[in-house]
Amino acid sequence: ALTDPGTGVAIPVTRSATVNITTAGAETNTLAIPSFLGQKLILTMDTRVGGDRVVTAAQRINQAGNTIATMTEVGDFLKVEAITIAGALKWQVVANDGAVLS
Repeated sequence: ALTDPGTGVAIPVTRSATVNITTAGAETNTLAIPSFLGQKLILTMDTRVGGDRVVTAAQRINQAGNTIATMTEVGDFLKVEAITIAGALKWQVVANDGAVLS
């Protein structure tokens, strides 16, 4: 697991990992493109003291073209995996339970 980077920080994409999110208020993160094909990233809302966590990806994370995932409740879960589209690495949502995509 990766330690929750906290608000205003990029989520590291150097390896596959799980990030257990803890919020203390309205918080944000950014997510760069994946580092390698098949890379996996799992985001879970572990503890919600207050506020949501909004993660903004550098590019689309699903077929609909969404780039934002908002975690609003304890237990929200989002799993993405690195794929290629026209030879470029992209995140693709594999599973989502509760995260709001926009």
